[in-house]
Amino acid sequence: MALNERALLIRSRAPLRISFAGGGTDIKEYYEKNGGAVISATISKYAYTTLRQRKDNSFRIRQESFGIDYSGSVQDKPKTSKQSAFFDAIMKHFSPKTGFDLITHSDVRYGSGLGASSTMMVSLVGAFNKLLNLDMDPYEIAETAYKIERQDLAIEGGKQDQYAAAFGGFNFMEFSKTGTVVNQMRLKKSTIYELQFRSILINTGATHISGQIIKKQKGRLSDNRVLEYYERLKQLAVEIKNRLYRDEIDEIGNLLNQEWENKKLLSEGISNKSIDTIFKIAKLNGAEGGKILGAGGGGYALLITNEEHRQRLLTAFSKKGYETSSIEFVPSGLETWTRNCN
Repeated sequence: MALNERALLIRSRAPLRISFAGGGTDIKEYYEKNGGAVISATISKYAYTTLRQRKDNSFRIRQESFGIDYSGSVQDKPKTSKQSAFFDAIMKHFSPKTGFDLITHSDVRYGSGLGASSTMMVSLVGAFNKLLNLDMDPYEIAETAYKIERQDLAIEGGKQDQYAAAFGGFNFMEFSKTGTVVNQMRLKKSTIYELQFRSILINTGATHISGQIIKKQKGRLSDNRVLEYYERLKQLAVEIKNRLYRDEIDEIGNLLNQEWENKKLLSEGISNKSIDTIFKIAKLNGAEGGKILGAGGGGYALLITNEEHRQRLLTAFSKKGYETSSIEFVPSGLETWTRNCN
């Protein structure tokens, strides 16, 4: 790509997501045989990428949260060290011809259950898409991020996070051997605001390594009883979708309870004593329902409450030392913008 007189600065941000139901059915080994379905929504927490074009062939990549800071030439073959593997895979895929400085950061830690690592990959793909003028659409961006993460890097996981980050908003996603279909849901603003008001995030205080949990899940896909649990997760995704369209928010808490009870049966490690304690506190203080987000084992819990118990619930968890936060749903997916710089 020809260099401009002034270097180009590219920024991208991709939103993290909350998955209401169907997580696990987006794993390739499952959906290629049985079909998968997930319902999720993006929230106002982001993975950010800043990509500054250089006037030489050098690059520097930094991610402070992981202590990553390394440099080289774009003409060299990408390294294969464990520390830099995430970024090396991006460089190998896109093969940029001009130098750059790259900085990334995220609003939450990896292992949060909000899809942070896959969302970061989408943010990175979006930045290089802009740099190289590839004009990829959301499907192509999501699929590219999925391929780099799941195939090139062989990181265990599903497919929903990349598509949620690329498209944004409330989505009912269907997965099959023939492809992925993202049905973008057009909900009433009052429905979204009501669900937002009733939703609370509780940080369990522990992160999880989702790949380890998913590997265990894949090992049980030949068990017919386990397949029944997956089928129920898909049904719950459909039911939550329909309830949201009908503005039946009162039913969401109970459906999330059902989702969580079925999710725990997929494999060991999805729940533990610490997580059980969180749900005991929630039940005692007026939560209508909830679940652990992501693969399980840690990260954030999503709880549903009402106006009578919301403050009581927040106070109870705060007194126990848990970090609590509200939710803001956002309609936009991956966004990129440019600035000229010296």
